[in-house]
Amino acid sequence: MTIISAIKNNYGKYLAKGAGALALGIVGYDSHVLGKINSDAYAKTQDAKACRDSYNNTMFLADPSITTSKAKTFLFDWQIQDNVRHFVNSAIGYFKGFGSMLVSSVVPLGLGIGALVSKNNKVAGGFGIGLAAYSVVKFLKDVCGLGHSNDFKKKF
Repeated sequence: MTIISAIKNNYGKYLAKGAGALALGIVGYDSHVLGKINSDAYAKTQDAKACRDSYNNTMFLADPSITTSKAKTFLFDWQIQDNVRHFVNSAIGYFKGFGSMLVSSVVPLGLGIGALVSKNNKVAGGFGIGLAAYSVVKFLKDVCGLGHSNDFKKKF
C-alpha cells in the first residue's frame, strides 16, 4: 500500500484534521494578540492606580512630622520607579486577555480539538463538517455583515 492510496482512502480524515489544526492556529493567534493588547493596557492601568494611591498618601499627614513626610516622599519615588509591578501586571493582563479570547472562541476551539484528536474517521469528519459550517456562518455574519441590524438605518 503506497502513501498515495492511503491518502485517497482517508482524505476526509486528513481534511478534518487539517481544518482542526487550522482552527486551533487561528484561535491561538487571536488569543495571543488579544493577550498582548490586554497585557499592556492592564499593566498601565494598574501602574496608574498605584501611582495615584501613592501620591494621595503623600498629600496628608496624621501629625506634622518632617521625617514622615520625607519617608512618604521616598516611598512615592520608589514606587514610581518600580519595574516589578509592571512586569507582574503585564503577565496577569496577558493571561486575562488570552483566557477571555479562548472563552469567546470556545466553539471553534472545541470543534478543532475534536477534529484533531478523534481517531474515528466518521467522528473526525463530523467535527470537520461542524467546523466548516461554523466557519461559513461566521464569515457571512461577521465578515460580510449579513444578519446584523444596522442602528444607523433604523426608521423611527
